[in-house]
Amino acid sequence: MALSTIRTKVANIVNRDDIPDTAGGLIDGWINDAQRRVCRAYNFAFMESEATASTVDEQQNYALPTASGDDLRFKSEISLELVNSYSYRVGLKRLYKQDLERKAEYLDTTDYGEPRYYSIQKGQIYLFPTPDHTSNAETAWTLNLEYYGYLDDLSEDTDSNDLVSYHPDALVALASADAFRYAHEEEKAEYWESKGKNYIEEMIREEQVNTHGNLEEGMEPEDGAGTSPRY
Repeated sequence: MALSTIRTKVANIVNRDDIPDTAGGLIDGWINDAQRRVCRAYNFAFMESEATASTVDEQQNYALPTASGDDLRFKSEISLELVNSYSYRVGLKRLYKQDLERKAEYLDTTDYGEPRYYSIQKGQIYLFPTPDHTSNAETAWTLNLEYYGYLDDLSEDTDSNDLVSYHPDALVALASADAFRYAHEEEKAEYWESKGKNYIEEMIREEQVNTHGNLEEGMEPEDGAGTSPRY
C-alpha cells in the first residue's frame, strides 16, 4: 500500500469532479492531515525512533529531533541516556527545568560536570549539570534519545510507512471525512469521521494488547503506558 493507492480509494469514495485523483492535490493534503491525527491520538510502536548527538563542552541545551534526514519530528520521549567514553550507558532522570534551576547545586551556572538530569522545554533538551568533558577523559558524551515522533508527510506516489501499510482504512476514512466537509456534504462527512475514529480506537486496543497482553476485565494499563486518544 502506498500514497497513490489511498488517494485513489478516497477519490472513488467521494466521486466528485471538483476533487480529482491528482498527485499533490487536495486529497494528499487530507491524507497527511489524517496521518497527523493518528499520531496525535496515541504513541504507537510505528512512531518509535532514536536519535543521537554529541555533547559540547560547557553547552547545556540541545535541539530535539525535527523532520530532517532520518529523524522523525519529536512528540514525546521514551528515555534519554548518556553514553560515556567507555560506552557505558547511564539513564538520565527528567525533572522540570524550573525545579532543577532552584536546586542548590545548580544555582551557579558555571558549575559543570557529568549530567544526571534533563528537562525538555521549547524544543530543547537541557542537561543538568552542564557537561564538562574533563570528567569523561576529555571526550564528548553521546546523548541517546529514544522517542515517539510524528511520521513524515507523504508526497511521492510510492511513499509508504507502517501506518499506510497496516492501517490504511483509518487514513482513507479520515481523509474522506475531510473531503466531504470540503464539499459541504455534512452527513457523509460525519459518517466517515465516525468510521475513522473507530479505526483509531481499534488500533489503540490492538497496540495495548501487543504491549501489555490481554488485560482481565476491570484491569487498566499502568500510568504512562500510553496516552489518551486525542482526535
